[in-house]
Amino acid sequence: MKYQKYKYSISFTLITVALLILVFSCNSSVENQKINLKWNKSYPSDTFTKNVIALKWCLSFLGSDLASDSISKGISTDNQKIISLNLNQLKFDKNASRYLQKLNSKLKKTEEYQKNNSVDLGRYIALTIGSSYHYYRIVNVPNKLEDYNSLYAFDSISGYIDNSSVSLVDRIISYSKYNNRREQAYISVEIDSITKEIFEYETVEVMNNGQLKFGIYDRNGNLKDVADNKITMAGKPAKCIWCHETSIQPIFRKQKDHDGYLTFQKLQDTLDYYNKQLRSYQDSIWQDKEIRNKRLHTEMEISYIAFMEPSAEHLSNEWGITIEEVKTKLHNLKTHRHHEFDFLGDLYHRREIDALAPWKTLEVPENIREESTNEINHIN
Repeated sequence: MKYQKYKYSISFTLITVALLILVFSCNSSVENQKINLKWNKSYPSDTFTKNVIALKWCLSFLGSDLASDSISKGISTDNQKIISLNLNQLKFDKNASRYLQKLNSKLKKTEEYQKNNSVDLGRYIALTIGSSYHYYRIVNVPNKLEDYNSLYAFDSISGYIDNSSVSLVDRIISYSKYNNRREQAYISVEIDSITKEIFEYETVEVMNNGQLKFGIYDRNGNLKDVADNKITMAGKPAKCIWCHETSIQPIFRKQKDHDGYLTFQKLQDTLDYYNKQLRSYQDSIWQDKEIRNKRLHTEMEISYIAFMEPSAEHLSNEWGITIEEVKTKLHNLKTHRHHEFDFLGDLYHRREIDALAPWKTLEVPENIREESTNEINHIN
């Protein structure tokens, strides 16, 4: 009898512990659905509204279906500085939501977040769009090229590019057989013009929300963080996003015709047809006016540049000290001007100033679009 009571007591304890773990896990999951992002003004014409638009584009490029509504659910604002995200309302699939929750959890444990109850909006974009391995996990790019190939039936006839405006070598362009506007994929194979040796692969897919996602694979078909700059100027996935924006790019230079491949004109016409189908699909599902206005994607690029190359004004707002105090603190560092957006003013490099911040936080890669010596992975 005593043994029976002891056994029941042990069973009850184990069940109680299991329930407590389950409750804690559920609470933790709900908590990590939410995160606060802080806008830090960077230049005279910078506005809170511009940065909310920047975030919308970031989320859309990550696969959120937020553009299907005219009102953005899951994004709330407070005091023109804080943007609160609720992943549960942002129409991400389960895979994206899982990895974004992991990232939220890591960010919330940093000194920056615990001190401010928020993280810099630019850091969030840098850790999603700008971090290749995070981006791949969130948008679900296969680790192996063979797995990517298994998702689509590719046409047996390809196009040949011998005068690319991006690649420094020749390219073979293949595309999947057209079934519907949501299931289109492309592969660019970078090859030697003489030996036809394969150097690497670059992939493009249309996501369900009408945006494109990108992957880069080495010659053995393994996913990699950045394209080889000795053979192409493609850079990281974030650079692909910057270049393609919301469309399949046409061929900008005339090409020679090669036996066994589509003629240059036929390839151009085919890509143009697929691009028109993509635009039609986007127009049919995008209701948010700030996503429908495709030129506004630039706000996202300006937002992450203003974080990665911060002005004294940005750092003053980020660190909570005066601009003069920022300049005194960073007096040994040289400033520079941005080659495209001169209005950003005199800028520092994020890789140099994070070590001088008043708190520790989650490291970002040193470059959003190009190769980084510290391509981080916080969520694998």
